[in-house]
Amino acid sequence: MSSQVTGRPTGSGGTVKDREIAAEQRYVDVAYARLEEMRADAQALIREGYRQSLAGTKGSLVDRDAMVHQAALRAQALDIADDGLVFGRLDLAPGEQGSGEVRYIGRIGVRTSEHDSLVIDWRAPAAEDFYRATPEDPRGVVRRRVLHSRGHTVVDLEDDLLDPDAAGGMTIVGDGAFLASLARTREGAMRDIVATIQREQDEVIRAPADGTVLVRGAPGTGKTAVALHRVAYLLFRHRRRFGSRGVLVIGPNRRFTAYIERVLPSLGEGSATLRSLGDLVDGATATVHDTPALAALKGSETMASVLRRAVADHAPGAPDELRVVFKGVVVSLDRARLDRIRTEVHRRSRGSVNAARRQVAEMLLDALWERFTDVGGPEAAREAEGAEAGLWNAILAADGLASLDDEPGRPAGNGTPREQFDARVREQRAFSDFLVAFWPIRRPLDVLRSLADPARLRRAAGRDLHGDDIARLAASWSGEAPLSYQDVALLDEADALLGAPPRPSARRRARPDDPFVVDGVNILTGEEVADDDWEPEMQELTTSMERLERSRRVDDGVADERPEYAHIVVDEAQDLSPMQWRMLGRRGRQASWTVVEDPAQSAWEDLAAARRAMEAALGGERPSASRGRRRKPAPRRTRYEYELTTNYRNSTEIAAVSARVLARALPEARPARAVRSSGIAPIVRVLPEPDLAAAAREAAEDLLTRVEGTIGVIVPFHPAESRDEGTIPLPHEIASARWNPAARDRLAAGLPERVQVLDVLEAKGLEFDAAVIAAPETVAAQSPNGLRVLYVAVSRATQHLVVLTADPAWKDTLLTG
Repeated sequence: MSSQVTGRPTGSGGTVKDREIAAEQRYVDVAYARLEEMRADAQALIREGYRQSLAGTKGSLVDRDAMVHQAALRAQALDIADDGLVFGRLDLAPGEQGSGEVRYIGRIGVRTSEHDSLVIDWRAPAAEDFYRATPEDPRGVVRRRVLHSRGHTVVDLEDDLLDPDAAGGMTIVGDGAFLASLARTREGAMRDIVATIQREQDEVIRAPADGTVLVRGAPGTGKTAVALHRVAYLLFRHRRRFGSRGVLVIGPNRRFTAYIERVLPSLGEGSATLRSLGDLVDGATATVHDTPALAALKGSETMASVLRRAVADHAPGAPDELRVVFKGVVVSLDRARLDRIRTEVHRRSRGSVNAARRQVAEMLLDALWERFTDVGGPEAAREAEGAEAGLWNAILAADGLASLDDEPGRPAGNGTPREQFDARVREQRAFSDFLVAFWPIRRPLDVLRSLADPARLRRAAGRDLHGDDIARLAASWSGEAPLSYQDVALLDEADALLGAPPRPSARRRARPDDPFVVDGVNILTGEEVADDDWEPEMQELTTSMERLERSRRVDDGVADERPEYAHIVVDEAQDLSPMQWRMLGRRGRQASWTVVEDPAQSAWEDLAAARRAMEAALGGERPSASRGRRRKPAPRRTRYEYELTTNYRNSTEIAAVSARVLARALPEARPARAVRSSGIAPIVRVLPEPDLAAAAREAAEDLLTRVEGTIGVIVPFHPAESRDEGTIPLPHEIASARWNPAARDRLAAGLPERVQVLDVLEAKGLEFDAAVIAAPETVAAQSPNGLRVLYVAVSRATQHLVVLTADPAWKDTLLTG
């Protein structure tokens, strides 16, 4: 028989729980002592690496870099593991040898100097039973114990008895570790769940590394945490495969990525690249959300065709005529001929437009020569050349000198007539200036800003966009308008069409007679060229790890190629537009994927189009941007699908409110099952609409006295798009205007950092101990999927939920359904 205690006194030495904690503390102390020895070994290895470099050979420098790099990674992992090194223990059933095995589970593996196991890494196969064992399937585990520590000190423990028949006299402490962990206070950033991973979550984490893992689950089921722990697991089990090409984690916005950025480092993995959809393209950062209608336009796959036509159109300011002179003959190309050349170059150089200037120059020379011959240029040139020679011969004869034709050793000519023509035309400044203006090196942002011209956008749109749509899109890209999240995907599409610009760092020595070198720059390639006295400088070698680190930085002034990753994690995937999926697909052509989504939370309207784009990115058929063309299907990857069904975040009281909103948004959807009750009823207050902001601040101040953790004040989002003059705003648009950024700043002024004021779109994926939801009626009316957005908002809180509305009907909806 086992004995279950919650702190029962034992007469001497404190309670049973105290004695169990003391026993575990002694073991944890041993583990930490060994960790210190391992740290010292890592530092000694670093010093040894530097000592080897003293040999002074190139080989010794390579050996130093390799040794120091590996030792530094090891030292970093040991430092991270210092907080909460040991968090679990498994007591296995006795075998034939008598007493059962005891395994301690922790953040990293720790072995004695004799290589005996002290702590098992949570990602190792031997630790799998810590997460998979249940009373129905104990897997040989009698007791699972979770240790709670602060620093190096064990402060609490909770036991789960999984096999009572095998327990014997084993002591069981507490009421279960998992439910106790759910009620803990939240901090400002997500923490790892390594000590409380549940069986359905562990199945996702340890899913096969090949192919695609698709995880679905309602709010609070732990989808994000599971995806991040899967990254740590994959890097642990398949370091060579995923560590060399890198892992990319994509979140919906920068607030979300800031929220989760501590999770992977806390698990000992700092090599993954963490980006939001708004900063995935180097040099661009999204700061606003489009209105739902405008986002639907920008996010549709139609924009791929629009941008393709925009890139193929003549550049802003491009000249309409080219005129050169050769031996007195004026040769010109009109706009129609230039357009045919432009079209042909774009047909040949799709994806490398910026590198095609040399090809453009050759085609222009071909067209000029053709035109030159059409107007009788060769005959006229010969006549002019003969007349010029006759004049010089007459002058020479008057001075008693031999004629030019009689000069010994004089060559008959400098190449063929065509070669002479090309050489003379290339030398003309008119030709080089025209070439730069006709085929400029364009940036993606240049293309997007050029579409602020309605006439240019109308040409690019063809039949794909209507007049009203063209006007709204053009207005959104005019002047210094901020970039939206959908704009970033359009920039990436334009970048894929333009190709990488020539790298200015690739300097080379110019030929003295190079006609394409103007002011020290080759106008064909964009390369800087060296002066005659220039000597090459020593070039620094970079490692793959340094290039990977550079890919994590948004804008460091270095134009690298778009990185491709070995594994990509996409969180909140249900909100991605087709254009955003195309952007991700370019970074994972050979990648395996972990995709996390909840269709019930989707703010994207055309789910079928988004699904097709997702399938293309993940390895299905990749749709073409042009009508009637179908690309060869990419190899379809194996797919593993999982559904998380337990709500670990919300209390049953809050889960009931979110379920009522879900029932209005998607009557056929099934909410996740909440597993705990807080006894705290949600509050819904009805106030006049102008008083909602003040009431939201009052509610936040009141909650500061009730909760120790984070508080989220979630308000309607304020669209970046302004209305046309003369149109009558709708009621919800008037209400939305009250929640502009300045109003949110006033609401947050003076409140402590643990209170965050954010709009409903920024709240995606976050959680708080308490949440204040302002104006649910406005959120629901802001878009066709407004009820789904509201469903996300009301499911953010773990303990307290306060809703402030100006519509009395919403009080009944939220509290009674």
